[in-house]
Amino acid sequence: MVIGDLAGFLWIDQLSLDVELLVPQRWDAATTLEGLQAARETIVEAVGPVTFEADELEPPLRALVEARGWKAGDLFMAIRVAVTGRTATPPLFDTLVALGRERTLERLRAAIELLERSPVIVDGT
Repeated sequence: MVIGDLAGFLWIDQLSLDVELLVPQRWDAATTLEGLQAARETIVEAVGPVTFEADELEPPLRALVEARGWKAGDLFMAIRVAVTGRTATPPLFDTLVALGRERTLERLRAAIELLERSPVIVDGT
């Protein structure tokens, strides 16, 4: 595996996301949608635009997981796929920092919109 395989998402303006890849194995599309919405809100509220650092991102997202009774791996995998389009990347919080606050929030928004348009969410099946 070359560095481009692991970090190529950094140089892509718009990701092409696969809904099936976006939804963690133990979650359904509705839970993933809820998780990504909550994660995006948490990042907006808890992490400032000036100091967008890994050690500022992790505690509020872990607190979110604990408050909702989720497994961290499920939420973190959904975030990883939402912002990179891949399941294997460098460490998640460092990845978010490398992308930057605005691109991270934009990619989360795009993944949320994709899930909202998903037939599974729309039809409720």
